[in-house]
Amino acid sequence: MSETAVQQETTESAGPSPDQPRSRPGARQDRRNHRQRWLIAAALILALAMAGLGFWWWRAQNGGAGRPVPAPRSITFDQTEESGATAAPLAGATIALTPEQVRSSGIKVEPVGEQLAIEEGSQVATGVVQSNAYRETPVVTLVGGIVRRVRVELGQQVTRGQAVAVIFSDELAKAQSEYLAARAMLDEHHKHHARTAKLLEIGAASREEFEQATTRLRAAESEVASLRQRLLLFGLAPERVDALRSPSEVSSEVSLPAPVSGTVINRSVNPGEVVEANKELLRIADLSTVWVIGQVYEKDMARVRPGSGASVTTAAYPGRVLRGRVSYIDPKLDPATRTAQVRIELANPGQMLKLGMYVNIAFGAIGGSERTVPVVPVEAAQMIGSQQVVFVATADPHVFAMRPVRLGPESNGRYTVLEGLHVGERVVTEGSFMLRAEWLKSHPGGQ
Repeated sequence: MSETAVQQETTESAGPSPDQPRSRPGARQDRRNHRQRWLIAAALILALAMAGLGFWWWRAQNGGAGRPVPAPRSITFDQTEESGATAAPLAGATIALTPEQVRSSGIKVEPVGEQLAIEEGSQVATGVVQSNAYRETPVVTLVGGIVRRVRVELGQQVTRGQAVAVIFSDELAKAQSEYLAARAMLDEHHKHHARTAKLLEIGAASREEFEQATTRLRAAESEVASLRQRLLLFGLAPERVDALRSPSEVSSEVSLPAPVSGTVINRSVNPGEVVEANKELLRIADLSTVWVIGQVYEKDMARVRPGSGASVTTAAYPGRVLRGRVSYIDPKLDPATRTAQVRIELANPGQMLKLGMYVNIAFGAIGGSERTVPVVPVEAAQMIGSQQVVFVATADPHVFAMRPVRLGPESNGRYTVLEGLHVGERVVTEGSFMLRAEWLKSHPGGQ
């Protein structure tokens, strides 16, 4: 190394020369502050680490290491803490009873019903049940006389041709006598016509006499036919009319047959009453279909059309919805109530709807339809833990399946079913509490 280089290195290691400027005091203070901030940050990190270690040790000592924080409880099946511990086992569970247990517990099974869930745009009205006027038939007597017997009661079912009343009538007796006389005259005309025909063949009678005999025979035949039809209209059976041969067979009593099958909805006579011809004695109606006459407000008329659907409910059958159609809309509005009558025609299975019964009517909006929701009686629902369940009947009458459900608010002794059941499924009503007790006996804690 040269002497010049050694001198230069010695000079640099010795520090700045007096001619060079020294470092400022502010720069040294910044470096000290920077070191302090790093020290404080390191101390905080160490403190947090120690706190975390202490918390883990405390959880381990209290048996809670690794446990997740429980989720808030709610009524939905998939979000509750119990849904994992209770709903899953309950969903496929069954309970088997002995025949003696089934008899002693008084278990009753009822189908899941339905009720209307009124949608936006649906129109609701009240109505009254009436008979189908197109299927009403009066029982009218065509002869005057005295009512001997009335063989049916109000509300009784009758079949077509069944005798419903007996009338004693001298008019009937007179008609039979006239019929016998006409038949006798007809026999005489038959004989006279036959004799004239033979005389014509031998030239003992003229053609004119034969034609006159033929004319009188045809007139007698017409008279007999007319009188026979009259007796049939009076109520005599064809066999009885044809068997009428002598005055000793004339009867003054006539049985009135039921013209149609149905239910007697009106009876206006009793035995012993004197009635005139063409008087209505009874009225028979076919109640397999009925009319519901509803009152629809003027503001709702635009949404109701003939042929559109309508659903009918009544307080008498809270779990039933009957569906029909609008068959007629009165063209006149009631000036006092500003309503128009709307007629709904619907089937009446088992005659469950009685005449005069008040009902509620839901009209589907144009382009829409009525929606229903399942309902179950309150006694069918039980609580196991925090889960609502019902017991569903199976093909085996001694085995019942447990079904978790989600129920809506109670109304008129029934719950609406939001989840878990369908209309028509058969659930246990009376005896469901006993089934719950049997389940808890074998599954303490509801698990």
